[in-house]
Amino acid sequence: MSKEKIEDLNELGAKLIKAELLGDEELAASLRERLDNARKSSQIEEPQFNQTSSKISKKNENYNREKFHKHKNRRHEDQEAKMFKRNYKYDEYDDLNYDDFATTSTKKMKNDFKFEKKIENKIEKEEKRTAENCPYCFENTQKHLVISIGKHCYLSLPSTESIVEGSCMIVPLSHCYSSVTCDEDVWQEIEMYKKVLIEMFDKRRCECVFYEMYTSENKYGHMIIECVPLGMNVSNLAPIYFKKAIIESESEWSTNKKLIELKDKTIRNTLPKNVAYFTVSFGNDTGFAHIIEKNEAYPSHFAKEVIGGIVDLDPLSWMRPRKESFNEQSKKVIEFSKWWKPYEFNKC
Repeated sequence: MSKEKIEDLNELGAKLIKAELLGDEELAASLRERLDNARKSSQIEEPQFNQTSSKISKKNENYNREKFHKHKNRRHEDQEAKMFKRNYKYDEYDDLNYDDFATTSTKKMKNDFKFEKKIENKIEKEEKRTAENCPYCFENTQKHLVISIGKHCYLSLPSTESIVEGSCMIVPLSHCYSSVTCDEDVWQEIEMYKKVLIEMFDKRRCECVFYEMYTSENKYGHMIIECVPLGMNVSNLAPIYFKKAIIESESEWSTNKKLIELKDKTIRNTLPKNVAYFTVSFGNDTGFAHIIEKNEAYPSHFAKEVIGGIVDLDPLSWMRPRKESFNEQSKKVIEFSKWWKPYEFNKC
């Protein structure tokens, strides 16, 4: 339909509405008849117009469909390319295409293997260096401080002034890092030493507090289980003091659970390997464990500081313990050996 004819129809329609509003029935009837005739005459060209319009519409529809599929395919290709780049994000892989995928994978595996081997060698060297200079490996330890020697562990006294009389250490003979990573034979003998120490100090009206700390700063260090006997008048305070100290040690935004209660469990079946932790137990009762997230929250004297608070010690006694002379060390070894002799289970 031409533009002029559309304008004529619009003009007749406007006049018709005006006549109806004014109530001029005769004029309205005349305009209605003219409008009908004009519409009929305009329909002669409609089929041609509709046919052309249909073709254009169909063409547009095909174009839009084709455009959609192109966009969809291109988006899929972009996603594949992004995935490919993400898997190979180093500069040396940026110019690769899909045909190079097999070659690239092999190259990457070789590079990864070399990197892992390099890390393993570095760790091995660090472990060897630490073990060679370790003062707690039996061949390097101060033998005059040793009370008992087992198949896998030994019982020794500290070279510095004891925080409490009777303080001692259970130490594996060979170099190992923690209770979680040590061999089962070592663990069983540690448990045996604990059991005997509990029995021995119970006769002396004391309860043993056992603690161990494994940190990322000293992850290749030698495992030590420290034993501190507390008098029955204060031993009941130990779980309360340690629980409070552990909960307050890390920030409230810590990732891991602040306090792990070792109810009918051991540290070995509670924590994963190579995770920094602190653990404490009280006599035959179960104790607590905590995964260390910040090393500064757990200095080496953490447990001694808590025990110092329980028995009201001078802070210097646990912050800077005094180095004892050979005579002082010998006296305490002789005294402890008298206590231990009836309970010695490592018979020659």
